[in-house]
Amino acid sequence: MAQIKWPPVIARAAAIVESYSIPVTLRQIFYRLLMEGLIPNSDYAYKKLSAETAERRRAGKFPPLFDRGRGILQPSSWASPKEGVQALAAQYRVDRTAGQPVALYLGVEKNALAGLIQAWFDALGVPVLPLGGYSSESLDRQVKARVQAEGRAAVLVLSGDFDASGIDISRSFVEMTGCWKKVHRIGLDEELIDRYGLPVLRGKATDSRAPGFIAAHPEIHARCGFGADERGRPYPAQVELDAVDPEELRSLYQRVIDRYWDVDAYRAALADEEEHRAVLRRLGDTL
Repeated sequence: MAQIKWPPVIARAAAIVESYSIPVTLRQIFYRLLMEGLIPNSDYAYKKLSAETAERRRAGKFPPLFDRGRGILQPSSWASPKEGVQALAAQYRVDRTAGQPVALYLGVEKNALAGLIQAWFDALGVPVLPLGGYSSESLDRQVKARVQAEGRAAVLVLSGDFDASGIDISRSFVEMTGCWKKVHRIGLDEELIDRYGLPVLRGKATDSRAPGFIAAHPEIHARCGFGADERGRPYPAQVELDAVDPEELRSLYQRVIDRYWDVDAYRAALADEEEHRAVLRRLGDTL
């Protein structure tokens, strides 16, 4: 690729961010630019994009990006009991999933995307499960205990990378928890990759799961023709979940949620919530 002309690339990046009505991450913008052929798939390009956008964001010349990993951590406090009750009334919530026929869980392989998914579906109150790679025993135990305590059939909507480890991470979590009535793995498959022309990268030949992954997906590997390393180990294909258009990823989750969501039960939960808030507001007025 020719030398990158960063001013027009940054201008295009800003336009991409502003085209969305939902929060997006730097990595998602990186893949959009990669798909448009404006930058190469390299650590240098990603770090340079991060530095260039950060400089402009500090100057107020680039729109905000989603970054849940950083922030100010401090316990909440109020100047008076009245302010405390007023604050509680404003943020008070009931369990908005109460009365739903199934317990929905939204899983995602990457921690960075978990915050986005939570932001997208915060109004529903549906729990989000960030796996952060292979799940841990503690998370598996928490999930199983919660599903058992709820006493409802549990449905998992799960997304992850299309690569040897990503597919296996989903399999492992489902197997280790073993508490799901239904599992919907969304986000990336060969049909979606082809439909949107997502960038197919060369994965790690050293991944012990690569041979099985290649055998399970022969067509995409035949098209890519990544070859093999010096020891004859074939390179697997890899497509990052971040490459999926954020609006499309949100839509993929929403379509599955809509199959199970009871709108009347949700409205009843919101009505209860408003009644409780009214009680708190009246209490605050007496202080």
